[in-house]
Amino acid sequence: MLTNRQLGVTILITILGLAAAYVLHIALAIGFSFGLITLIVIVWRGGAAFRGILRSMWEGVTQTKEVMWILALVGVVIPTWTASGTIPYMIDLGLRIVDPSYFLTFSFALSVCISMLLGTSTGTLSSVGIPLIGLAMLLQIPLPMVAGALVSGAFVGDRTSPFSSANRLVASSTGVTVKELFKALLPTTIGAGGIALVFFLFCDMRGKWHQEENNVLSQQFGSGFNYSIWLLVPVLLLLLSILLRFKTRNGFLLSIASAIGIGLIFQGVTWEEWLHAMWFGYHSMTFDSLQTKGLSSMVELIVLIALAGAFNGILEENRVLQAYMQKLLGGSSTSLFAATIRTGLFGLGLGLVSCTQTLPIMMTGRSLLPFWKERFPRSQLARVVADSSLILAAMIPWNMLAIVCGTIVGVPVEHYISYAPFLWALPLCTMMWSYGWGRRGRAVGY
Repeated sequence: MLTNRQLGVTILITILGLAAAYVLHIALAIGFSFGLITLIVIVWRGGAAFRGILRSMWEGVTQTKEVMWILALVGVVIPTWTASGTIPYMIDLGLRIVDPSYFLTFSFALSVCISMLLGTSTGTLSSVGIPLIGLAMLLQIPLPMVAGALVSGAFVGDRTSPFSSANRLVASSTGVTVKELFKALLPTTIGAGGIALVFFLFCDMRGKWHQEENNVLSQQFGSGFNYSIWLLVPVLLLLLSILLRFKTRNGFLLSIASAIGIGLIFQGVTWEEWLHAMWFGYHSMTFDSLQTKGLSSMVELIVLIALAGAFNGILEENRVLQAYMQKLLGGSSTSLFAATIRTGLFGLGLGLVSCTQTLPIMMTGRSLLPFWKERFPRSQLARVVADSSLILAAMIPWNMLAIVCGTIVGVPVEHYISYAPFLWALPLCTMMWSYGWGRRGRAVGY
């Protein structure tokens, strides 16, 4: 176990390294490596075998394989969808269907529906976020606002849907059923969802989304691509694979393969052009708004994810933080409101250091459960974890989850976070609900 001083130094160096890299616009992996090296040295000097440290690092890296796959495949799927004509076709289709006057509200509502159906933020943002971002670009709607609407909607399902892996992780970590968890989350979901809906309606009513240009833009890309209903197949295959609970990476691979086939048939894209687009991104001399990045732009992020996995592997193997968990919440007289704030802050700290969503959920839920079930219903802990540890990870610029979301929509988290009210309203709603629940003195769940 690390001493208080050693733990403090590790956390400080990790956060400072990441923050410095972020401010100086250098690779986040470089900044994060300082914290990783510090942790390795401290654990090694504390008596851990170096071979054991390496093994725990490798195990941590293997746990992030799915995230690394998604990042790599997102770098490939966007240029393949573009070169095949799928994204241009969906944008032109959207120009004829969507009313720009309420574009943000529509984006939020559609994202909510799809995310509740799919149970995944990455799948939602990939299937509906990418074309809607392209459509917003043509309509000259501020992209951070659109990204905020899409991410807000995506996390309604990522947190609440019974099909969500994060939702089920919260339930298993806190010892409640999925049904109990859904009931516990309902009040704060309605509260934060209502705030988000009003927010986007207000933005739409105040914004001028260039309605007069809608007719001019109705066939923006039709001259450069051969359109057919078959161009929707890559998106439909991705949606279907997620609905059927295939592995996310398999759904992406299936979608990419279909996009390549369709591009060969309808657009006449050569294999050399495909390889260039997949690695460097899609570039067009005719349509500036269709420029995309490719797999090469994801390498830096994949390295960061691997380092974060190694860091988490050491934390879990050596049980670095467990001894500090119950000290965090104080004695038996702690109120539900105070426990909620402390638990939320601990989840935030874990999200800052671990760069994951999974570790804060698991450690907060499992380690604090003995404390909570002696004083409050388990459903209260499940709600607090879902409204803090699960959501806060999406607001940290160097967290894996935030990186993936920002990469898919093409807008960094620090640019869209102020326009993602569902994310920042949830912690506020859960504190208010805990305060009210404590005042009523309830001794059972909702």
